[in-house]
Amino acid sequence: MKKLLFLLLFNLIFLSLEAQLDFYVVDSLYCYSHNGATTTPTERQYNISFSPTGEALESRREKYLPWLGQWRNLAHLTYVYDNQGNLVQQVEQSWDTLALDWVNATITENTPNPNGDFTQTVNSVWDGQNWQFSEMVNSTFGANGFIETLTQQLWENGNWRNNLRILYATNAVGKFVQTKFQLWNTTSNSFYDVNRQTYFYDSQNPDLEVEQLTEVFDQTLMQWDSSSQLLKMYDSQGNLTEQTTQTWNTIDSNWVNSGRILQNYNAENNLTLRTELVWNGNQWVNFFQVNNVYDTNQNLIRFEVSFWDVTFWNLLSSCDFYPRFHHVISAANEPRLEICQLPNPYRLGQPIDCAEMLSTGAKRLEIFDFSGKMISSQNIENQSVIAINGDFPTGMYVAKISGERGKFFTQKLLIFSGK
Repeated sequence: MKKLLFLLLFNLIFLSLEAQLDFYVVDSLYCYSHNGATTTPTERQYNISFSPTGEALESRREKYLPWLGQWRNLAHLTYVYDNQGNLVQQVEQSWDTLALDWVNATITENTPNPNGDFTQTVNSVWDGQNWQFSEMVNSTFGANGFIETLTQQLWENGNWRNNLRILYATNAVGKFVQTKFQLWNTTSNSFYDVNRQTYFYDSQNPDLEVEQLTEVFDQTLMQWDSSSQLLKMYDSQGNLTEQTTQTWNTIDSNWVNSGRILQNYNAENNLTLRTELVWNGNQWVNFFQVNNVYDTNQNLIRFEVSFWDVTFWNLLSSCDFYPRFHHVISAANEPRLEICQLPNPYRLGQPIDCAEMLSTGAKRLEIFDFSGKMISSQNIENQSVIAINGDFPTGMYVAKISGERGKFFTQKLLIFSGK
């Protein structure tokens, strides 16, 4: 959760795309632990420099030492982007407390395809003198841009060795129909099935996933057996309000409750409260709770994690976000091709007028997260007004419109979805 949070944290949030470029950036994140009336800092991360378009180029992570009452360097990160805004390199250095200096730790190098999908990610570690490979992930995508396979390899004895593979099956709009997880057998030099997930969608709203079935493969009987299922419910705005996990009881051949998540939203469809419950055999019991706080511009400025202590919620940890309004005058002189007006911020389902672009042969609208993963894809051929639909959380994304002649348009978007 931490790595994903930090990656999302330090990407720009556009507020307008006029002649001058204005947007919010998160300057820093401070986290604390709570023990009764005692609040202690634990970790903080802050940006040091930005690119002209708002991407973080350099950041630092520090750990608080309560016995010394001071912060200690933990990690220094630098980021490199290509001319399409794809993160192609991330270098992390750790603090050497003896030498009092930064030393190389890890490096991640991403290879994007023309659509911005990462077809290869290579992780290396520093051995004191040189970078040594540790892990490589290769992904393949079909002609429609949907992911088909993800293969992880580990570096051993000077060679890459297969470790795991995930096979993806998607429907016509890019929604997962089934994913299959496999591991590598070093004896037979082949992958073998471990588990698979099958996804089901609402018949009235095919963007909403209502069930996910997990099965495990029995190597002895050579058959798939039920393992667990995830059931989802939504409000009238399409916000995910409840999801229940059940496990398969092989003795009684029925589903047994395991865990439940309840979610509340504000008027802007931003998630405000997330409550986790567990089944004690007779009823649902509170377990964990996450409370999100937003400012008037709907920037997330604080979240709190609490656990249930018999009769009350006990605050366990919290993190404060410090966003800053950023204004770039130099952007006024940069030429822009105004052929599609995408509202920014954008709310899922909001109509977009792209008549000029659509008349030139645009065929597909795709949404990617900042790891390069495609979140949504839809056919927009022969349409004059389009809208982004899907089932993904509020955050920063990249919208791409393409056709037979390749990519037409790319824009970073803050999308409000309420998920």
